[in-house]
Amino acid sequence: MPVENEGNKTPSSFGYSMYPEKEVGFYVVCSDRMILENINSMMKNRGFVGISDTAGRIHYIVDARYSVHSAVKHIADEALRKVDYSSLSNSNLLDTVEEVLSRYEMDRGLLGTRLVRYILMQSLRDPSLLTVVSKRLYPLAGKEFGISGSQVERNLRYTLSRISLYKQGYRNVHIIQHMHDEAAAMLVERFDCRPFSCTSSM
Repeated sequence: MPVENEGNKTPSSFGYSMYPEKEVGFYVVCSDRMILENINSMMKNRGFVGISDTAGRIHYIVDARYSVHSAVKHIADEALRKVDYSSLSNSNLLDTVEEVLSRYEMDRGLLGTRLVRYILMQSLRDPSLLTVVSKRLYPLAGKEFGISGSQVERNLRYTLSRISLYKQGYRNVHIIQHMHDEAAAMLVERFDCRPFSCTSSM
């Protein structure tokens, strides 16, 4: 039963919506048929579904019933999104994050800039944090800097409203995701990072 914020009127189906950071879903199933129906509904919407095991590893089931090319694209996109930076030092990550901040001429004197730096460092180490930015990354940053989640959001809004991405219509969460993607692409190019190992069951 998906639970969404009142402001989000986008309909969802079995855990997938245009705004996944605003949705939490629990599905209680009582038979094999119900499990298959729920998974099938998710796959029709997105093309694949990830299932987490008890160790926190995510196993993906990719829908190739209609298009093998689409299935391959889903696999490639998801593999590249979860790049393994475990072999890189904090210095490697920080240098890359600082370069991204410089691209947007962010004011180093603002608390919001320091928050962005911290959030990007954390998200590069654990990309899953980006799925629920306001519920996981904001409290994490707030704890680090000794402020509340709402204060984190206010400081980010003030700082990010001064850069070009905001003027193009992007807002806090999307700007952070955009900066994360830029930093990730730079790390892949510079250090030839390898995606997390994964196995597929056919």
